[in-house]
Amino acid sequence: MNNEVFYKSINELNKLYLEKKLSVVEATDLFNKRISNLNKKYNAYLDIYNLESKLDASNADKKIKNGDSNKLTGILVGLKDLVDIENKVTSAGSKILKNNIANKNSKISDDFRNSNSVILGKTNLVEFAFGTLGMNSSTDTCRNPWNTDAVPGGSSSGSAVAVSSGMCTIAIGTDTGGSVRMPASLCGITGFKPSYGVVSRRGVLDLSWSMDHVGPMARSAEDCLEVMKVIAGFDINDKYSYRTKPDFFDEKVFERKDIKIAVPKNYFFDDIDIEIKDTILEAVNKFDNLGYQVEEIEIPFVEDGRKINVGVLLPEALSIHNNYLKQSEKYTKTVINRLLGGLGISSEEYLAASRNMSKFNYQMTKVMNNHDIILTPTVPVKTPLIKNSENPNTFEANSMGKFTGVFNLTGQPSISIPAGRTKEKMPIGLMLSGKIMEDRKVLDVAMDFQKNSDHHKLRPII
Repeated sequence: MNNEVFYKSINELNKLYLEKKLSVVEATDLFNKRISNLNKKYNAYLDIYNLESKLDASNADKKIKNGDSNKLTGILVGLKDLVDIENKVTSAGSKILKNNIANKNSKISDDFRNSNSVILGKTNLVEFAFGTLGMNSSTDTCRNPWNTDAVPGGSSSGSAVAVSSGMCTIAIGTDTGGSVRMPASLCGITGFKPSYGVVSRRGVLDLSWSMDHVGPMARSAEDCLEVMKVIAGFDINDKYSYRTKPDFFDEKVFERKDIKIAVPKNYFFDDIDIEIKDTILEAVNKFDNLGYQVEEIEIPFVEDGRKINVGVLLPEALSIHNNYLKQSEKYTKTVINRLLGGLGISSEEYLAASRNMSKFNYQMTKVMNNHDIILTPTVPVKTPLIKNSENPNTFEANSMGKFTGVFNLTGQPSISIPAGRTKEKMPIGLMLSGKIMEDRKVLDVAMDFQKNSDHHKLRPII
């Protein structure tokens, strides 16, 4: 039991709790000991809540005993250090905010508290969530559990590493250009970016108000679904929140023969690593053999996405950081240089980028009128080594978000799931992106793939 509990699913843990084969206090003690043993090696957590998690666990056991629990009661959670918890520091991985104590919970923290989940701590990240590889010179280097000399991907690096190494059951990340899906791909886990506005961002530090998303990271799409059932929903105090129907994540009629999967012939398979390409095409064949309608298509406008993404992101990030820039000497060189890049973008250029974003979304909606899912690689490049990634302008750093960022522009639901491994035994991620507000369908297709493959069950040697 002790060795297996770290990789149990939400439903498996819930069953153990309800059958009294394991208490939440016992599980929490095991996870805390594992974090104590492993965190110095992987640097997944910036802040560890030993005492608080024990209290959370005790309260969860009482709820279970009284029959007043849900699927997330007693589930072990890591929160990216952009997410506010009352009376705890939210540092964003920056020296600027090292004393930034939150005066109240974020909406998502309240969701976990109300479910009596166990929050184990705050996870590592790229400073202010502004980077693709997971590098941050202001914190201890976060390391990929599949190869500790390799980057974990960013910006939700610690969340991905914590899940992959069994230091939590689920974690929360944020995704502005792929920051949930990229590290999920590199660390061999599942990462889900919901439709824009489905999960409240109240109490979560911003990077770009037009493209920020909050989503779950777990070992399976099924676990991501269970998290989404709890954290999704309208928040009147978040002006970007979307009012979903009560049955938004309820089970829907699912027939493979009715699902149309589009595989783009351009852009997403151009200039990518051949092992990644071959692995994703194998996944395409699997979907075809399972009975899905698979069709190759052209998406000619998609190549403009990266330029639009940057044109919107940089001015918004610069605006958000206006007060922080008074302490510019405390930024890492990488992030301050990225922010200063926004100074050269005029208000007219930002408005033009915003208009182009709207046009891009209109064009993508027309594509999705004829398809349910777009199937692509998550990232185009193999996982680079840490020693080769200190320069923020490497080919890998600049290429990593080419594919994921497209679906931040459009706000579509998008998930990265494990699809295989390279010759170096490093994970390869498959990305499935659906129609706006059809989050459940994306999760259903991902769950179906995982029921018919074992890639998500593979574990790194710890």
